[in-house]
Amino acid sequence: MSAPFAHLHVRSGFSYGYGTATPEELVGGAAGMRSMALTDRDGLYGIPRFLEAAGEAGLSPIVGAEVGVEGGGHVVLLAEGMQGYRSLCRLITAYRCSSEDRRRPACPLPVVLDHAKGLVCLTGAVPFGLLPRLVLAGRRGEAQGVLRGLREAFGDRLHAELTDDGTAGGRRGMGRVAGLAREAGVPVVATGEVAYLKPGDHRLHEVLVAASHLRPLPGPGYRPTDQLYLKPPGVMRRLFSDHPDALTSAAAVAERCAGTVDLSGKVHVPAARVPPGVSAEGALRRMAFAGARGRYGRGGKGPTPGEVAARLKRELGCINSLGFAPYFLVAREARRIAKARGIPVTGRGSAANSLVSYCLGLTQPEPFGSRLLFERFMHEGRKDPPDIDLDFCSLRRDEVRFEMIRHNEKNGAAEAATVQKMSLRGAVRVAARALGHPPREIDALSRHVPTRFSDRNRVYAGLSGWKEALTEPAMRGHPLQDTARYRLLLELSAGLTGRIREAGTHSGGMVFGTAERHLSELVPLEPSGKGGLLRCQYDKDDLERVGIPKLDLLGLRMHTALRKAGELATKRTGEKVDPYDLPPEDGETYALIRTGKNAGMFQLESPGQMHLSRRLKPRRFADLVAQISLFRPGPVRGNLIAPFVRRKNGEKPPSATLPRLEEALRLTYGVLVYQEQVLAVANAVAGFTLAEGDLLRRAMTKDRGPGAMNGLRREFLRRAESNGVPPARADEVFSWMEGFSVYGFSAAHAASFAELSYASAYMRRHYPAEFFAALLGSQPMGFYSPRLLLNEARRAGLIVLPPDIRLSEGDFTVAEGGAALRVGLRYCKGLSEKAVSSIVSERRERPFASVADLYGRTAVEKDSLGNLISGGFLDGLPTDAGRSRLLGETATLPKKRRHGEQPEIPLKHPASWWASREGRGVGHLPLADTAKERMEWEVLGLNVRRHPLLPYRSALEELGVVSSERIRGLPHGTRARAAGLIECLQSPPTKSGHRVYFLLIEDERGLLQATLFRSAYERCGDLLHREGAFLLEGRVEQTAARGFAFLVSRAESLRKALAGTAAPTPRVTSSSPGAFLRAGRRGRKAG
Repeated sequence: MSAPFAHLHVRSGFSYGYGTATPEELVGGAAGMRSMALTDRDGLYGIPRFLEAAGEAGLSPIVGAEVGVEGGGHVVLLAEGMQGYRSLCRLITAYRCSSEDRRRPACPLPVVLDHAKGLVCLTGAVPFGLLPRLVLAGRRGEAQGVLRGLREAFGDRLHAELTDDGTAGGRRGMGRVAGLAREAGVPVVATGEVAYLKPGDHRLHEVLVAASHLRPLPGPGYRPTDQLYLKPPGVMRRLFSDHPDALTSAAAVAERCAGTVDLSGKVHVPAARVPPGVSAEGALRRMAFAGARGRYGRGGKGPTPGEVAARLKRELGCINSLGFAPYFLVAREARRIAKARGIPVTGRGSAANSLVSYCLGLTQPEPFGSRLLFERFMHEGRKDPPDIDLDFCSLRRDEVRFEMIRHNEKNGAAEAATVQKMSLRGAVRVAARALGHPPREIDALSRHVPTRFSDRNRVYAGLSGWKEALTEPAMRGHPLQDTARYRLLLELSAGLTGRIREAGTHSGGMVFGTAERHLSELVPLEPSGKGGLLRCQYDKDDLERVGIPKLDLLGLRMHTALRKAGELATKRTGEKVDPYDLPPEDGETYALIRTGKNAGMFQLESPGQMHLSRRLKPRRFADLVAQISLFRPGPVRGNLIAPFVRRKNGEKPPSATLPRLEEALRLTYGVLVYQEQVLAVANAVAGFTLAEGDLLRRAMTKDRGPGAMNGLRREFLRRAESNGVPPARADEVFSWMEGFSVYGFSAAHAASFAELSYASAYMRRHYPAEFFAALLGSQPMGFYSPRLLLNEARRAGLIVLPPDIRLSEGDFTVAEGGAALRVGLRYCKGLSEKAVSSIVSERRERPFASVADLYGRTAVEKDSLGNLISGGFLDGLPTDAGRSRLLGETATLPKKRRHGEQPEIPLKHPASWWASREGRGVGHLPLADTAKERMEWEVLGLNVRRHPLLPYRSALEELGVVSSERIRGLPHGTRARAAGLIECLQSPPTKSGHRVYFLLIEDERGLLQATLFRSAYERCGDLLHREGAFLLEGRVEQTAARGFAFLVSRAESLRKALAGTAAPTPRVTSSSPGAFLRAGRRGRKAG
């Protein structure tokens, strides 16, 4: 009986351009095999999920990598045990971090030899492997030398790789490699060089190879074959029937390496810096109790000292038993660095359930008063490592990251990776480029294409997915409707959608080495492409699989905005204004929130949250926490918002399903709102410990089959009955918990966010000018465009002052004693940071006298100078020349000298030359205000002078348009018309699964969210994707369950509607401030 064959050279999509299938698909394709390797190009990206999938399938996994070698070619390295895995991690780290080409790193052969310990080496596939390249190039002497060097390093763990790619040249090349190997006494081994799952996937592979090189087909190294698929063992035996020793070697190598790498079962807690002779546990205890004295030492309402001490001891006992004390100290070090540098920092997530976190200053919500449960964060029964999330001012977050890297240099530090997958739109672009379409056509082909097919979980073949996508209103008249012409493009893009595209970098997740091992022995590291930061090759889910906790150091622009707002308010008032130390429960702040005018308020500004603010009418901090939690998929799908609102507002008495649940649900009026309440309910009904309740909650959130869920239900009912609860009532409670758990929100997370929600609302209410100036200076952030935020500032009563080269700073500034805002220099399109700095510094010396004076004294480039003029920044210069004349003057100015270049005109006396340009230029007529507005819109993206709809008030009245403010007060069933500029168009998931579209428009009075059901969207959806402003007809709905809604039955281009009125038709150009009337959409479209 022949030995079982094992594939030893297999690439997945994690080879980023050199493979197509996921590790899970490959494991599924290996059904019936005993073992298989995963050997992705230059990395171990897919190994954690490969090991998990193999374990579930009963396949014995082999860990390896295909390593590109300097000078050309590759070798395949397979790990023999954990020593081999660590060698592979160190090797990949070494050459990826030193390679000049980040996209295609290559390892010097001596570096491979230096890391041979614990590794089996295959010499590479025919024809592109290290040995085959030399043999086929006729460099026999070099090939023999390479074999000698490899054999000295790897000994009997070296094998010459034989592959048959189905081409005649490949077969001949295999024979020549085998001959050389046998002469040298090196055993041969048969592999399949797997790059895809099935023969039919070869086209996708070829497209990905071409795309990875940014080339059209055929890409570099193209081979006319479909034989790089995962072949069954029987096919491999037939192919290598003339090389039986190669098959025997494959089985022997598999026997040697299979199942020897296990990355599960241990948590690699990062090393912490503690004083000599002090343990991490001792240091943490001292800091926690010291923090408790600071937090609770003032007396007043709250827990007793005994309650605080008891809970701290309980939490510290759990933390220490799990070995996580160093992790908390590392997190506190990040906070300490931020505080020492004056960088705003707050915590978020389930870590806020911990009193230790609160006492260390990592989180803000007080755990006793907010009824936060430590077991939601961590407990002895939890297998995966918990993580702590810290938010920093986004502008200064990197200071903390780099300092943490410096502190952890000895043990290693890096950012977590992300896995970027191909969107449908991206797949169209990739396929079109590979097929040779020119760039302009690629833009046209990908425009308006959905980011994904409607069913994102389904695998589409051929045109099946496109049949629905092409019927979308946004795709009407699209070039891809010509399916005969673009059939291949459509098929390829459908097959590419959802495929692994490239590695990315996590927004803030950092990982660190342990006291025992450098990080590069736990996971391979590589450059992230972000200013010298390293990235590990595992994403957050893979890090959890292998037991490496991450610490999230996230940048939050709201911190940036609040910091700026506080500084501006302090400067204007002369009194310290700290957005992180505000009077609690301010009535005026809550009154503003209740109006729903929440633009700019953290977590409260979406249209849905604005609507909920008007219904919920929050009056205290606990209401904000509930509001943030309620507007989430779980409560929305479970129809929990209406009962909560009615009970909170006294329209219906609070009630609980069982009397024993009243305490658990007291703060939420008998409605299940928070994940933490699931733990409390399980404890009250079935006598579960809080830790067991969390395990139950987590089990409910996973995709389990009916059998597993029935087992959980039976255990819950059994223990509930023992606790005195009738089975029928217990079953009702279990179903209630099960439906909620999947989408529930953590109270700790919501409370952490609510702190910032309150701060942003307070600053908007009491320091509106400073708040909006800071908000506009911290873009992009939040839900809305700068254009809308500026209009919102107007609606708040602020005056908007035009840009002025004499007065504008880099960002928006506060003027006229807090009554006005002035546009900042950074809003001028194309103006560099260097130019902004030079303008501000030069005008301190003396004012600018003219365009030429400004140009000569600053770093402003010629194109940017034109934008400054068009944007109105130079309107205040001491000259009577208008913008048109000033623009004419710029045409005579030379381009500035760049490093190593001569100016356009050699000048003996530059100073006198600048002076000679004064007053020159072609004469032009003064520009009308409407023309100025068009220019400002194009350069600034803002409507500085007035709201864009203001000139059309009488025309809108003639059309019967009702303002966004008035329409919300109309009775149920009223037919009405509304009009406004688009801000965004969304289609979020719904409970029923039916598509519903939400169109957010803005008029002079504010925002209106309009609802379009599928039938209405079918009629006018294409218009919504083309135009920038609309006239909507529909019906007002006022119900107890949902409150106000405006259901659209018809939409029309506002531009065309206005053209039919007695009002003058606006002049529209591509850069018009009235471009909102056609296609100039500065608002964000979410889809």
